[in-house]
Amino acid sequence: MIRRLSRLTLATGAAAAALAAAATVTLGAVPAQAYTTSSNLFASVNLNGTLADGNGVSGVTHIGTGRYEVTFSADVQQCAYVATTVNAYSQALQVFTAGGHLSADGVYVETKNQGGGLTDGPFNLVVDCGLPGWGYAVVGYSANLVRSTPGVTLTSLGSGRYDVTFPGYIGECAYLATVGDPGNGLVYNPSGVYTGSGPNPGTVYVETKNPGGGLSAGIPFHLAVICPSAASAKVAVVGANGRISRGSRHTWSFSLAPGQYTLVTSRPVSDCAAVATRGSIDTSVPFDPATVEIVPGATRHTVGIQVRQLLFFGGNPASESFHAALVC
Repeated sequence: MIRRLSRLTLATGAAAAALAAAATVTLGAVPAQAYTTSSNLFASVNLNGTLADGNGVSGVTHIGTGRYEVTFSADVQQCAYVATTVNAYSQALQVFTAGGHLSADGVYVETKNQGGGLTDGPFNLVVDCGLPGWGYAVVGYSANLVRSTPGVTLTSLGSGRYDVTFPGYIGECAYLATVGDPGNGLVYNPSGVYTGSGPNPGTVYVETKNPGGGLSAGIPFHLAVICPSAASAKVAVVGANGRISRGSRHTWSFSLAPGQYTLVTSRPVSDCAAVATRGSIDTSVPFDPATVEIVPGATRHTVGIQVRQLLFFGGNPASESFHAALVC
């Protein structure tokens, strides 16, 4: 079990211990309607729809261009689905999730170019069902909380702005988010979701934006909070300069060029799925939207993260902060 790091800027001594204890009790409590599993659920899927790696996966179906369904070994309807594309083209793709179209055990995934056209692309998918050290929230088109781990509340702050508050301390965790239908429908318009810290250590701040970078309402999203205490996972919240702001023990990061980042861990990552989201390291607004994709690491203990401006702004490499998780 990876131990949670203390954060002196938020709490010290007995106060930190009390917050950590609260998180242990509340964060990761599985909703009664969700299925029970003792291991992480994830999939790394190749461009042609074949499974590169995963856990709890019974199959992958390539339904059509840019359309995939990953089938797991149990019903995942009450969970959240976050995904990140793996770089395959000169410009980044975007990924969208939904409940299974073929079965209740499936997660439907679409990969699209930034103009909204369906395009085959490799991706990593992580399913958050609320294991210890995990929390989630799925938010619908009308700024409504569709499902979540127990005790989560949602506050709409205006067009495309939200506070998602969890009942425990999540100040050391990573906040991953993907635009996704809350049911098993389709998200027709390409758009983005971005995260940051809220006004207290139990809140995630979320923004949803259109392809031009403007705040937009009516964009549904799946949010996964993954903490250092989550088993078989590593998390990192990385600043624009490549330095890790917070994360799991024995996890490091660096950047040697604009928009090019490397995460280094103490374990091989070939059997893990990496997901990442453009997000602030603190309460700052994630003002500059950007795409985030996974690239191969130089060694068996590393994974690359590539951050670019939206194509609307030129698509060039961009030094921007992000949240990332390696789920194994």
